[in-house]
Amino acid sequence: MLTTAEIVLGLSRHLSAYGASQPKADLGQLEFAGKIIELAIRVRGSGVSSPDRIAALGLDAGIPKRETQRELLPALETLGLIDLERDSDRVVQAVSERIPPLPELFVQADAILGIAMPEPLERMAMEVLRQTTLMPITLDTALETCAPLGPEDLARRAIEDLQSLHLCALQRSADGDEVLFNPNVWAVDKDHSHAAIQAENGAVRAALSGLLEEVSATAGLPEDEVTSADRKWIDFAVSQGLLLRSLVTTALGQERSFLFSPHMGRSAFDAPTGADPSGNVRQLIGSMMFANRYASNQLFAPTAFLRKLIREGEAGDASNISTDYSMLETAGIVRVEPAYSYYKFVLLQADVAEQAVTYLENTGSSGTASGGLRGQRSYLQPEIERARRLVQPSKEAIPSPSASQDILAALRQEMGRRRYDR
Repeated sequence: MLTTAEIVLGLSRHLSAYGASQPKADLGQLEFAGKIIELAIRVRGSGVSSPDRIAALGLDAGIPKRETQRELLPALETLGLIDLERDSDRVVQAVSERIPPLPELFVQADAILGIAMPEPLERMAMEVLRQTTLMPITLDTALETCAPLGPEDLARRAIEDLQSLHLCALQRSADGDEVLFNPNVWAVDKDHSHAAIQAENGAVRAALSGLLEEVSATAGLPEDEVTSADRKWIDFAVSQGLLLRSLVTTALGQERSFLFSPHMGRSAFDAPTGADPSGNVRQLIGSMMFANRYASNQLFAPTAFLRKLIREGEAGDASNISTDYSMLETAGIVRVEPAYSYYKFVLLQADVAEQAVTYLENTGSSGTASGGLRGQRSYLQPEIERARRLVQPSKEAIPSPSASQDILAALRQEMGRRRYDR
């Protein structure tokens, strides 16, 4: 599940691609909180800097100089993340950073939100985004989740804002059920209503949520190592497309299944990239996990092995390569050939291996707070960020229906006041 820090930072980066609009304005305090984290990430490790240097780091992230100096620096000072040295006129002369490692910084997300003071609508939007990214949920469940934070009409507006910003989609099934999900993570053309309705039961939702989080935290989790749910929930999640299963079968009759989250290669805040429609990346990762855990000649460093395979075009010299990985050959990912003593892999699809390495590095055995949801903890180099901004025009978010009604009502009232000179 997305952590608070990932939601806040991801939303801020997502909103930066949009021009001025009502949905963006509704989430303005969250965007500000994300900018605090963004600037902290960029300032971290800089030691003592001049205000102009800090302003330049902010500008590179798309943050205006005035906002950096008047709002973000005082916020970071309040959080104890920097010290500001001022002259007798209270003008900042130097900025001394003492920002902790990123995991410790992200733990302070709640304190950062305390400074930004998000409105109830914004907290509702955070919770709906968190839940709909983890799994599809019914509209009624979303409204129930938001109930402790404010009235229903506010919750509906929060959902409408997320829809306008392409962070939430509403799907109606043939039975009339309304289901919400994050379209950047879950397939838009798939009917998620059955899984969402099943999850309305609290016990079912707890089982599925725990299962999805556990699988997301490990690249190619062996099915027989799942501890968060019974086999029936694994089968249900696979049947509904909430999880993906890859099989590894050897010539000696061994068979193991490995589980993947559909989040693989996706970000909660962007249209899907790096998806694996053919399943070849999952097949390669599953085979590496098999080699790491179950092979007679165990592979102790799958990521390093794949890197060598990419770098040299071939890797390995083991007897079980000829018996355990026929599915990789069938998929055309590798070719098995005789090596010096036994057998080796010859790489045929370098792009598949590179994607597998990327995914293994972003999750691995330790995982990240959001498992397979990538991108918010990775700091983009300024050149990459700058290029991205240059080639992407501002997106437009259509005002939500409820907000449009409020705007029209205010305009009518103002026109009436002018007409009667009130």
